[in-house]
Amino acid sequence: MARIVMKFGGTSSANTDALRLCAKHVARQLNSGDEVAVVISAPSGMTAELSKKISEVDEKSKHLDETDLILSSGEQINAGLLVIILREMGLKARSWNGWQAGLITDDNHGEARIIEARTGDLCDSLKAGEVAVMTGFQGVTKECRITTLGRGGSDVSAVALATAIQADRCDIYTDVAGVFTADPAIEKNAKLIPELSPEEMLELASSGTKVLHSRSVELAMSEQMPLRVLSTFKAGSGTVIAKGLETHLVSGVTYSRDVSQISLMGLAGGIDSMQQLFSALAKKKINIDLVVQSSTRQTGLSNLVFATSKLDHDRALSVVRSDGLSGLYQNLNSVQEMTKVSVVGLGLRSQSGMLEIFFRALAEANIAMHAVATSELRISALMPEHMIESAVKALHFAYGLDKTST
Repeated sequence: MARIVMKFGGTSSANTDALRLCAKHVARQLNSGDEVAVVISAPSGMTAELSKKISEVDEKSKHLDETDLILSSGEQINAGLLVIILREMGLKARSWNGWQAGLITDDNHGEARIIEARTGDLCDSLKAGEVAVMTGFQGVTKECRITTLGRGGSDVSAVALATAIQADRCDIYTDVAGVFTADPAIEKNAKLIPELSPEEMLELASSGTKVLHSRSVELAMSEQMPLRVLSTFKAGSGTVIAKGLETHLVSGVTYSRDVSQISLMGLAGGIDSMQQLFSALAKKKINIDLVVQSSTRQTGLSNLVFATSKLDHDRALSVVRSDGLSGLYQNLNSVQEMTKVSVVGLGLRSQSGMLEIFFRALAEANIAMHAVATSELRISALMPEHMIESAVKALHFAYGLDKTST
């Protein structure tokens, strides 16, 4: 007998018909003799609708604690509905809010982090043969205030619960068949990837692949929790993410549209100026990516290019234009409509020629790159947003991903 956590996202639980399909997956897992805990999201679109209602009465987001109370209600609705469906199928089941399941968080409302899991009662429920259906995306502070976990919170809830109850695996059910070598909406020859290492999945998630949130992958990797991504709507074995799977030189091509670029020309002061700049950005909680520094013909001056999210673009500009920083550089340029296209794979750190393939493929496709950054597992390029499709197709073909076996 295994202990499995099954997570169903918003598209997988968008209506009662979809919930009935989720229930069939749960019943099949139970029939295998396993103990099953379920983490459920709110119906697709409900959280956005609730956010809209909140903004009508709290335009400046001053009441985040009450906002969390409201936003957590969508998951409660789906948890209750799924339990009723399971019971009508003759199965024993009960719902658990995050606080009932014992997920204790800090008090950072809207972006809370789980700091403790007291899941003894839920484990007793599993041992008694019940399906435990827990609300995703939420927890509770030590002061008994409901919190939400931010973007990707239900994925994080599922991995946290799986770790706390010592599950054998955490299955993430979604509206796609698994993780692909590229976005099938762009590249028709994209292939399903049967197996990935956690390191590869983390890079893919961090670079734009939307199947799993990077926070959940980080947690699974740190706790060595095997994950599986599979479709709620189509049969298949999906993608297994587990330690020790090193099967690809290149895993896939991914992209992020949520990118803007800021360039500082004629930056004086070297490393001290950069430390001052990035310290100021960090204090405003602005995440930075793709930092590229280059020298100029003038001694003591350099050019600096970095990327941030579109949502942070205006705040980042405000920081670099502030009195304490504006005197450090000669000129400032910014472009808000950019994209980051990345190639991810374990082979990038050990195989020669991988960077040459990247540059050749984009050059042959006449794609202008504004900045390039590399790591052991990723090569990323910053480019104009309209070049996404051409870049993804060129790189997917150049690395032979269209020939990957399924």
